[in-house]
Amino acid sequence: MNDLAFFLRLFKPHSLWLVGGVMLALITAFATITLLTLSGWFISASAIAGLGGDVLLFNFMLPAAQIRALAITRTLGRYGERLATHEATFRVLTEIRVWFFAQLIPLALGRLSEARSGDLLSHMTADIDALDALYLRLLAPAIVAALGVTAVTVFLYAYDPFISFTTGCLLLIASVAVPWLFNQLGRDGAENVVTLAASLRLRQLELLQGMTDLLANQAYARFAQRFIKNSERLIETEADNNRLTALSSALTLLLSQLALLVAVILVGLAYQHDELSGANIAIVIFCVLAAFELVQPLPQAMQMLAKTQTAAQRVRHLATLTPTIQMASQTSALPNRYDLRLDGVSFRYSEQSNWVLKNLSLTMPQGTKIGIIGASGSGKTTLLQLLTRHYDPEHGVVLLGNTPINQLNHDKLLSCFGVLSQRSQLFAASIKENLLIAKPHATVNELKLAINFAGLTEFIARLPEGMNTWVGESGVKVSGGEARRIALARLHLKNAPILLLDEPTEGLDEQTEREVLGALAGFAKNKTLIMVTHRTVGLELVDVVYGMEQGFLVKTFINSLN
Repeated sequence: MNDLAFFLRLFKPHSLWLVGGVMLALITAFATITLLTLSGWFISASAIAGLGGDVLLFNFMLPAAQIRALAITRTLGRYGERLATHEATFRVLTEIRVWFFAQLIPLALGRLSEARSGDLLSHMTADIDALDALYLRLLAPAIVAALGVTAVTVFLYAYDPFISFTTGCLLLIASVAVPWLFNQLGRDGAENVVTLAASLRLRQLELLQGMTDLLANQAYARFAQRFIKNSERLIETEADNNRLTALSSALTLLLSQLALLVAVILVGLAYQHDELSGANIAIVIFCVLAAFELVQPLPQAMQMLAKTQTAAQRVRHLATLTPTIQMASQTSALPNRYDLRLDGVSFRYSEQSNWVLKNLSLTMPQGTKIGIIGASGSGKTTLLQLLTRHYDPEHGVVLLGNTPINQLNHDKLLSCFGVLSQRSQLFAASIKENLLIAKPHATVNELKLAINFAGLTEFIARLPEGMNTWVGESGVKVSGGEARRIALARLHLKNAPILLLDEPTEGLDEQTEREVLGALAGFAKNKTLIMVTHRTVGLELVDVVYGMEQGFLVKTFINSLN
C-alpha cells in the first residue's frame, strides 16, 4: 500500500476535480436510491388510496414532480460524474506521466542503458494506465459506498431499528468482507496480468525489431511460438480473473436478495403489529433493494487492487533508482578555455564488476586531436561517457578548464560536446526535424550549410519532399550511410568546440567513409577532437594515438598517418 500512497501525493494538484467527481457520484447514488424508493412508495400509496376511496384527497402532483426531478438529477448527475471522474483521472495520469519523465531524465545518462526498451515502454504506457483504477475504480466507489451505506442505515433506522441493523450488517459484508475475500483470491491473477502483459509487449517488440534476423536464421517460428504461449497464458489468467469477477457479482447479488428476503419478513411482522403502514413497507423494501448498488463495484475493484499495486511498484521502482551522477546544487560558470584533463581517473560499473579504467591521467589542451584505439570492450566508449558525464569516476576527477565537470551545470557541459557515433539516433520525423534537434532555431541558411557539409545536397534534391521527407522509425527509410550523414549534419549545426567520435565510420562503404572523414577533417581544424576506434581508419585526423589496454592508456605516435 505504500506504493499507492506514494502516488496519492500526485493527486493533490487536481483535488477539486477529484472531490467534484466524488460529490457528483454521491448525488447520483442518492438520486438513484431515492428515485426507486419514492417510486415504490408512490405506486403503493396510490393503490392504497384507490382501495380506500381517498383518491381525491391523495396528492398525486407533488410526488410525481419529485420523481421527475430525481430522474433528471440522476441522468445529469451520472453524466457529470462520468465527465468529472474521467477528467480527474486523465489529469492525474498526465501528472504521473510528467513526474515519471522528470524522474527518468537524471537516469537517462547511464542508468536507463541497463533497462530493456520494451520494459521501459511498458512502464510508460500500461503500468501508468493501470493507475487509473486507484481513483476511478477504488477511491471514488469506496467513498461513495461508505457514505451511502451510512446514510441508508440511518434512514432505515427511522422506520425499524432491527431492519436497519440487519441491512447494515449485510451491506457491510458486501462492502468489506466480499471485496477482501476476492482481493485475496484474485491477488496472484491480478499481479500476473501486469507481468504477463509486460512480457508480451517485450516479446512483441523483439519480434518486430528483429524480424529480419529471425527470418534469416529461420528462428521466427520459435520466437513466434513463445509469443503465442505468452499470449495464451495472459488470456487464461484474464479468463480466471473474469470468472472471479462474475462470482463476486453473484455473491453480492445473493447478499442483496438475502437482505431483501429478511426485510420482507421483518416488515411483514412490523405490519402485523401496526408498526409500519402499507406505503412505508414499500419505502423500506425498495430502499433495501436499491442500497446494494452502492457496493456492487467494490469486489471487482478490490480484486484488481493487486494489479494496481504491482503497476505502482514497477513504476516507482524505476523512477526512484539512484542516478549514476549527482547534480550539484550550485554550479560554476563554463571556463573560457576548453582544455580537458583526466587526473587519476578510475571507474567500474559496480562494486562487483572489474575496473574498466585504471588511474588514467591525460591532459588535452584546447585544439588537441587524439585517437584512442583498442579492442571492443576495452573501455574506449566508457572514457567518452565520463567526459560527457554519463557516469562519474569512482576515483579521480575530470576537469574542463580548471573546473571539475561535476561542478558545472550539466546542460551547459553537454553544450560543449558534439558527438558522432555509429549509433547516432534518427527519430521518426522528417530530415529537417532530425537536424533541428541540434539547433532548434537554425536558419534556412544554416541548414543548407550543414546539409552541404554532410554531402546530403544531391540526396535531398532527389526527394519529392526534400528536407520534409519522413525518415521512418530509427531512420528505417534511409540507408546507413545517409543516416550517418544526417548525424554528421547535426554535428555541424551544433558546432561544439569539442568533438567526440565513437567509431564514426563503422559499417560504411569505402567511398562514404572517405567522404565523412574528409568532411570531419576540415570541420575539426580548430576544435578539440577525440576519436575512439578499434581500427586504424580515420586516425589521419589525429596527432597522437593512445592504445587502450586493460584499463590503461599507452601513448603511441603514428607519424605515417599524420
